[in-house]
Amino acid sequence: MEKNVYIHYLIGELESYVIDNRNKIEKLINNQKKISVQDSVFIFDKFSNSLSKTKDLIQLSQEINDRDTLRTISIISSETVAWIMFTLPAIEPSMPVFLENLIVYDRHIIDVLGELLLEFDEFIETPEKLKAVNPEVFNMINEISMTFGHLSRMIEKGAVEN
Repeated sequence: MEKNVYIHYLIGELESYVIDNRNKIEKLINNQKKISVQDSVFIFDKFSNSLSKTKDLIQLSQEINDRDTLRTISIISSETVAWIMFTLPAIEPSMPVFLENLIVYDRHIIDVLGELLLEFDEFIETPEKLKAVNPEVFNMINEISMTFGHLSRMIEKGAVEN
């Protein structure tokens, strides 16, 4: 029971984090013609943290037997991945990094995010599958999260040195 409460806390925390940062990033996109370097750092950092929180939920899903909780994890994970996937093309023209340079697993990051989105949509229908493919999904999310984190630090360091 205690583990279940913790899982639901993490689900709520991820949901709040995504909603809050989605609104902040939408305001940045809508209020500026060109996104500043500091805003790019902020955006990539929020993408990275959102995926890191998602990764933590996926990792803990191994210990969950409740179908509804697994479905909820799949839904919030799907929403997180979709938010990032559909936001990237909107911000790419004004970012200091070209989207075509974002390669993960020898594939474009949008393709990997799209594959994850399809996986999570399948998990929503059959939540118990989340536990069966957990390591693969966990590794994909972790790799994308680390890529965004690296980009955030790289852009920030470049801005400081210039």
